[in-house]
Amino acid sequence: MNNDENKTLLKILGPLEINVMNVMWSKKEVTVQDVLTELNKHNNYAYTTIMTIMSRLDKKGILTRSKLGKVYIYKPNYSLNELLQQNSSEQVEHLLNHYGDIAITQFVDAVGHNPDQLNKLKELIQKLEQDDK
Repeated sequence: MNNDENKTLLKILGPLEINVMNVMWSKKEVTVQDVLTELNKHNNYAYTTIMTIMSRLDKKGILTRSKLGKVYIYKPNYSLNELLQQNSSEQVEHLLNHYGDIAITQFVDAVGHNPDQLNKLKELIQKLEQDDK
């Protein structure tokens, strides 16, 4: 995970949630004990702390858990990129719902100051127009 992704992720998740998700993304399917073992290579967390974090991530829809015997198996619902895209989409939708055309104007104004982003926006608009034909 690069520094920009980490900064963005800190706006979505807390530091310990990020550590848990990093284990999840590297292992794909784990128990609380698996995550605890991995995290405690460099820390000293209690089982109940990690269990609480993973339960919260399940309630947020970021993880899914299923019972296997007496333990829960957790799986990530999103890759890192998918989670960032999902959150970005929710943020944009929120802005558009609350500010409408003002949000669009501000977005275009902000993009207009960066030639690379402006070109990307132009490409996306052209693709959208072609897809509508």
